[in-house]
Amino acid sequence: DWSRFDAMSEAEREAAAKADSDSQPATDEELVRARRPPDAGAVRRKLGLTQEEFAAKFHIPLGTLRDWEQGARRPDRSAQVLLAVIASNPDAVVKALEEAGV
Repeated sequence: DWSRFDAMSEAEREAAAKADSDSQPATDEELVRARRPPDAGAVRRKLGLTQEEFAAKFHIPLGTLRDWEQGARRPDRSAQVLLAVIASNPDAVVKALEEAGV
């Protein structure tokens, strides 16, 4: 029942959140440090590649890429790092994959 919550002012909501020791709101410092995971679709579009091209070029299963882009799954930490590197230096990733014989 959200009626009690809806009836609260913003100040009352904040006070209630701060009173819950198990679920403290993030501090301004924590919010600054927080990073959003890379958006696979945005990275792919930035490179001008189709899903099929991106998946093949970076050896990512096409179904996995589609799941990430559709929000059905979220990239794990290692995949987030890979996407971040692809976004900043895709040629380095291609070279590393080639050198690894992948």
